[in-house]
Parts: sequence; structure tokens; C-alpha cells
Amino acid sequence: MAQATVLHDPTVSPEPRSSGDRFVDWQPVGAGGSADVYKVFDSELGIPLAIKILKQAHQGDRRYIESLRREVLISRRLRHVNICPIHDLYEGERGVGIVMDLIEGYDLKEWLKSQRGKLLDTMPKRLTLFTKLCAALTVAHTLIIHRDLKPGNIFLRKGDPTDPVIMDFGLSSRDESDRTHQLEGGTPKYMAPEQYLGVDLDQRADLYALGILAYELFTDGHIPACSLKDVYKTGKLPEFRPEEIVPPSAFCAAIPPELDRLVLSLIEHDRDRRPATAADCSAVLAKVVLLDPFRPLTSPDQRPPAIAIPAGAYVVGEKAGRACDQPQRKIRLAAFQVGATPVTNGQYRRFLSATGYRAPALIGHALFGADNHPVVMVNWDDAAAYARWAGGRLPTELEWEVAARAGEGANIYPWGDTPPQTVHANIDNISSGTTPVGSYRLGDNALGLSDCCGNVWEWCSDSWDETLLKTIGLDAVDPHSHAHNDLRAIRGGSFDSPATTGRTSFRHRLEKTVMRADVGFRVVFGAG
Repeated sequence: MAQATVLHDPTVSPEPRSSGDRFVDWQPVGAGGSADVYKVFDSELGIPLAIKILKQAHQGDRRYIESLRREVLISRRLRHVNICPIHDLYEGERGVGIVMDLIEGYDLKEWLKSQRGKLLDTMPKRLTLFTKLCAALTVAHTLIIHRDLKPGNIFLRKGDPTDPVIMDFGLSSRDESDRTHQLEGGTPKYMAPEQYLGVDLDQRADLYALGILAYELFTDGHIPACSLKDVYKTGKLPEFRPEEIVPPSAFCAAIPPELDRLVLSLIEHDRDRRPATAADCSAVLAKVVLLDPFRPLTSPDQRPPAIAIPAGAYVVGEKAGRACDQPQRKIRLAAFQVGATPVTNGQYRRFLSATGYRAPALIGHALFGADNHPVVMVNWDDAAAYARWAGGRLPTELEWEVAARAGEGANIYPWGDTPPQTVHANIDNISSGTTPVGSYRLGDNALGLSDCCGNVWEWCSDSWDETLLKTIGLDAVDPHSHAHNDLRAIRGGSFDSPATTGRTSFRHRLEKTVMRADVGFRVVFGAG
């Protein structure tokens, strides 16, 4: 249960009254340090409610009884959609407590755990949550300081982070000089320094807690060095240099500078350097617009190594191949650059760190997740997101084919016309998984591209068109699929596919949402 400070005196003090048999069908739904929460049915009104009952150890403690009275009185004056309404006191055979709205859902602490690794996907909802908490505190601070704002005291209606409810506003005193009824409160991780030091508090203590919460919210669970999380172990405030606190935008590229500055200002140890009110925070948030996280963040010299493919006429297709490989066509391509290898885990990790994008399932695997292995378990959208961030895009099918052939139409495989041997490529189950990119130098093509045969299938930008090579005209310029479906072309074969799939002209397809341990990608860039 939270501890709080009343800023304006309530004047009426209700007496607990017996509830008789009005509340029935008691079901436990939660437990805290000083109280347990039950779902009940109000037989008089015909609605479900929640009742918070003091634990037995506190039933005779006047401070806790008074805290419940204040919680009711405050709630009667404090109405906001994101603050839990308290209706009345309860006194019955189960003890003493309060009657409040039943909110179906779970708390923010649980939600944060369930959404670990989904920072970028959930960033708009996280920003909405933060905005609504600021609006609720703006209203609350006209009467009260919460003193224990934390994820465990924020409930989400139906588990929706955009519909939060702040709980436990009740453990307060009528003014800061009235110590008789105050209870120990505050959770060290979120506690303001002045609260630990016993200094008289104002609403800026809540804003500090809100800042630690926001940092955790926008960094996927990280806690800044300024947090007092270890204060009861060390017996002193943490020592840190403010400039060493990593801004939230380092964890997610969608976070703009003004949101960075707001969060960092909220967690200043000097409260005079924090925003003065929650309303000030709301004014900043009203102007915050999330950035495009996939805007190119890397300069050309930071891109994955790429090889230039000059503009010109090229032959694609294979007369001796399957029906979908025929017929051979001469096409024209503008100049472009193509990644020398598939994108590696090491390269993809930099993308994850910069954007907050969700990590693929096997990136922590001892083999498949090694830095120099191709990243796998990425669907088409994941691959396209990385390519966009890196300043490029996924290749079209025919760009991929021309690059794999090194521009030579006669090359059935990247190195020529001889089928792959164990020295050429990781294909046909010679290995039980991926291998480091560039491991098969005899399989490199004449331009120096590696792993165009085997290791991993590679996503292409095109939607799948079975008749692509039959329908494009001779000398077509930069041809690509015009189909519209959820299948995407893949090329190159993988470690566990037959050797024939490693032919430069071999075409295959896959649902764009599929994530497999044998599918990766490489990126193409403009000619410049």
C-alpha cells in the first residue's frame, strides 16, 4: 500500500459501518504488504466491486484505520478516469477495509515483464501511458502526494497500457507536520532522495518516481544509476555522474530529444532542477512526436561491406532449369551496391541497440546467434526494417540473381557451372546449422560475394510471381514483380536444402511472416 501526503485538509470523517450480508461471493484477487484485495458481489446494487481488507496484523493499528478513512475522503474529492475510485469504508466479519471499483486486468509491473523485447512495437502505447499518468497526477496533486508511485501501483484496465489506473492514494497525513498518522512508505527503486532523507515533501517527489518509472518504461526495463534501489543496503545515496546516465533514446531510436530531456530532468537528485508540476510535463508531452525509428542512422562508411554492380545489360534465367526459371531474358539494371555477405548477428545487434527493435529468437543461441553467423529467425518485415535503417533496401529477385552470377549469365552457380562440393558452400546438410559468413572462399563469385549459395535463404523485396521471367519483356529496365500477395521470393538455398537450390537462377517463395532458422537476408544500396 502506498504512503501519501494530503495537500488540502478533508473536513469530514466517516465512521465504519457494518456491511451485513450485502457483499457476497468473496474471491481473492491480490495481496500487498498491508492489505489483501477481494472481488465481491454487491447484492444491494447488483454489481461486482473490489474490497481491500487490512491484514490481521494491522487491524488494530490506528494509523492504518485512519489511512483508510483518508483514502475514502480523498477519493470523494478526487475524480479522474485514471485514478481508482473509492466508494466507502467496509467493516464486517472479514475486518476493516475500503470498497472500490473492480478493475479487470493486471498491473504495469506484470505488463512490462510480458512485453520485454518489444520496446519499439509498443512505444506508442508506452508514450500514451506516460501522458495519461502525467494528466492524472496533475489532478491528484491538487489534493495529495502519492509517495509510492511505481509499476505495481498502476493497474491496466483489461491489460491495456493506454488505460492505466493509479491505485493506493490513501496512506496520507492531513499535513506534513502531522506525523502521528504517517506510515513508512516509498519503494527504494522509485523513491526520491528527499523522501529517503526525511525532508518535507511536495509533488516533485512523485515526479521523481514518475521519472524512474518512465526511464524503465522507455528503455525496456533498465534502471538508471541515480535510482535509490540499493539505498537500504548501502545506507547512503548512490554516487554517479549525471552525464553518465544513458538517455532513453539510446535504447529506442523512436524517442525524440524532447522526451529524452523530460525523462532525464525528472530524475534529477536536486528537486529544484526537476519540472515543478505534472502539468509542466504534460505541456512537453503535448508536443512530443515519435521519430521514424528506421530513418537511416548509419553513415555510408558504417554500412555492411558492399560490392558495386555496374549499370548494364544482364542475362537472367536458365534454359535448362525448371519451368518457373525459363525463359532466359536479357534485362537492364541501374547501378547498385550489394552486401558482400548476408547480414550478420553482430550487425543486426547494432540495429537492435539503436532502435529498440525486437530481437529474433535465436540471436542468443551459442551457434545460430554467434556474431559472425548470418542473422536468422527474421521475417520479411524484420529484414526490410533493418535494410531501411542501414540506408538500403532488400534486393529485387533479379538484382540478387545478377549479383550472385557476378554479371555472367553462364554462371549456373556463383563460381561457375560445376555443382557445389563441400569446399564451395554450406548446403545439402554438410553442416547441422549456419556457419560464419565468408567461410567458403572457393564458393565466392568473381566479384567477391560470399554465401550466395547455401548457408541461409535470403529474402528478396518482390512479392512472389510464378510467371515473372515469362512476362517481363526483353531489355526490361530494373524489372520486378508487380504481384500483390503475402508470399515473398527467397533465393540461394540454405544449409539444409538440396544442392540444386543453390543455383543462381533457382526461385523459391515463403510467407512474409515466417521466421526460420535457415532464412536470412542481405542488403542493397544505391550506386553512390
